[in-house]
Amino acid sequence: MAFVYEIVPEKDYEFFKSMGLKNCWGNLNLRLSKRTKWCANREKNAYIVGIGGGHDGMPHFHDLWWDGRIIRLETISGGNGDYDSGVDIIWFIEKISVPKSIWKYRDEIVKLIDEGFSVDSDWCKTEYLKSINVKFECEPEMVEDSYYEG
Repeated sequence: MAFVYEIVPEKDYEFFKSMGLKNCWGNLNLRLSKRTKWCANREKNAYIVGIGGGHDGMPHFHDLWWDGRIIRLETISGGNGDYDSGVDIIWFIEKISVPKSIWKYRDEIVKLIDEGFSVDSDWCKTEYLKSINVKFECEPEMVEDSYYEG
């Protein structure tokens, strides 16, 4: 099964809350609303969720939640085109923070990131979307496992 970019279904609200995601500053639990979106691959138990940022020169922050582990990502998104000719979205992956305990899976993690962002249309409505590209501007970096514990 592939990733899908969707509004978090109501049936998944409790699961979403159980993921324990925090905002990009790490001080508040991530809010869930009827408009919250994620990139979900249920078969691989992998979910990419935007957690803040993306303004005043800040990158966008996302968490890849994979089998209970959180991999923090910093991204920049852009696009070309218009609603008449179609929009090309590009995701620049700027930073990938992989916990030490799952460092040996970093290649698989990069693949999950690529697959997930390849369906994330971000701000563009699907009917106007022409393409999505993902460009890695970094290599994964190892972080201590306690990095995301609150």
